[in-house]
Amino acid sequence: MADNSEKAGDWIKTPDPVAPRMIWARACSRIALIAGMFSFILGGLLIVNTFHLYRGPGNGKVRLVEARELAPLKTALRADPKSEPLKQQIRDLDQQLRKDYFRREALASRGGWILLGSAALFLAALKLARHLRRPPFALPAISSRPENPVRGAALAAKAVTGTALALAGLTLALFWDTARQWQGDLSIKADAIPTSVAGGAAIDPGWFPGDGDLASNWPYFRGPNGSGITTLPNLPESWDGESGKNVLWKTEIGLPGESSPVVWGDRVYLTGATAKRREVYCFDVVSGAMLWKEPVSVPQSDSAEAPEVMEDTGFAASTAATDGRRVFAIFANGDVAGFSAEGKRLWARNLGTPENAYGHAASLTLWHNRVIVVYDQADAKAGKSQIMALDAGTGEPVWSTPRKVANSWVSPILIKHQGVEQIITSADPLVIAYDPATGKELWQAKCMKGDVATSPVYANDLVYVACDQTCIAGIQPDGSGDVTDSKIAWKQEDAGLPDMCSLLCDGPRIYTLVFGNFHAFDALTGKHLWELDTKAKFQASPSLVNGRLHLLTATGVTIIGEGGNDGFKETGRCALGEATGASPAFAPGRIYLRGKKHLFCIGTKDGK
Repeated sequence: MADNSEKAGDWIKTPDPVAPRMIWARACSRIALIAGMFSFILGGLLIVNTFHLYRGPGNGKVRLVEARELAPLKTALRADPKSEPLKQQIRDLDQQLRKDYFRREALASRGGWILLGSAALFLAALKLARHLRRPPFALPAISSRPENPVRGAALAAKAVTGTALALAGLTLALFWDTARQWQGDLSIKADAIPTSVAGGAAIDPGWFPGDGDLASNWPYFRGPNGSGITTLPNLPESWDGESGKNVLWKTEIGLPGESSPVVWGDRVYLTGATAKRREVYCFDVVSGAMLWKEPVSVPQSDSAEAPEVMEDTGFAASTAATDGRRVFAIFANGDVAGFSAEGKRLWARNLGTPENAYGHAASLTLWHNRVIVVYDQADAKAGKSQIMALDAGTGEPVWSTPRKVANSWVSPILIKHQGVEQIITSADPLVIAYDPATGKELWQAKCMKGDVATSPVYANDLVYVACDQTCIAGIQPDGSGDVTDSKIAWKQEDAGLPDMCSLLCDGPRIYTLVFGNFHAFDALTGKHLWELDTKAKFQASPSLVNGRLHLLTATGVTIIGEGGNDGFKETGRCALGEATGASPAFAPGRIYLRGKKHLFCIGTKDGK
């Protein structure tokens, strides 16, 4: 019995509770020390990184991509715009500065989260170490075996080692992910834009450009008001792509597309796409260098089947829109995205693959800080069409309004009639006006039918709309509700009804392009004035350039002339040397034309 009692006593021997607690206390102290040192070092690196990311006196933060190193090179290039060595220097330096900026920005973002985690670990480990160093309460023995201090020390050592390895792994992951972003693999996110292209000032969430800025640039399809009219100065009147006359530069475009260029300041934007790839491009107006190209990729659409599109439409028919600090693009598969002017992706979302007979082609426009999207699909009975406003900074919907119309290819325009701003849309069977602030329908007129692709224009206090299967009409935009019987000023159903190209109004006359025929109508009565067979084919919409008509054929020849009540007087033809289906864009002293493979800048060296 004695032997058994001794064994029993050994079995219930109470271990010393202090030893293992001290082992773990020391382990927690070491973990706190490692986490604290890591936080201190990482914090210092992030401070240095932030100093390099934003530099400048006072609050004047300047992006690295706007570094002063580029200024003398651009000045030199303006003096010698054909210098290839200078162009290459600008491209190389610009690319280097952008990579450095995005790398540092990624470090700031991800490093901040890691710093927060390591600081939390430091505080938790420190608090636990203090707790373990306190004398324990006397508790009954419950262990079936004595505590092994050696084993506890080993576990504590493993905990310390694991913590150190985890922090090292986080650091490695940070730099690995940053390296991927340095190579252009930017993740989709909806964060605010910290700075702008010009001046480096932070963008207020409610910021939008003024009317003067819009008028001096070419921000949307067919210009600031969607009219295709420009009075910008010093625009060239002749050029030739084969000889290079007045062709300042031409730059190859990555992916195909029928979208037109948009211009703001010193940058030109384009889109291109195939069934599997979608990209946005930015070009320097001086050198033609591609400043950046960014993919548009959304997980939802990456796994979806590409929509069926017509060859003339393609996957990038919709023209982008820009407010000077941001650029927005939409594609045939329903992907829509926003980028900063420096090429940073701000947000991307998919609207669902549209049911569209020829492929989505409606272009974007902007109202204040909102991106206006007309997303018509299927037929009117299906109830799938809608118009929406997305927040320019985040891509989140601000409002969305269902449309009882069929699929269309019409780009919306913004007008201000008698002080009231309106979004004008056209589709089968309705022309509808909306309040851009709320998406509320203001009025509608039932006068369209079939495949509506011709975008409207506003002039003479009338909205002009057309469709090849219905009519061309002038509508007074001051009504409410159904204005079919009360506000259609005139309607012409007999001749000159366009199927694709948008309308043009020079004031007294409305012009239409129907396949190869050029038509004119009296803008106040709708009377058909004349028809001209140009012997050409057109996809691009006509333009009015300082009083002269520009008709860009599908072969890349621009027919220039003067219109009147009695007919068209041709004054010249300018060959690009490359086929095109996109409408031109204009800037002071420059015309930008998209060919099937290249973007062309037309102008004179002295800008006169």
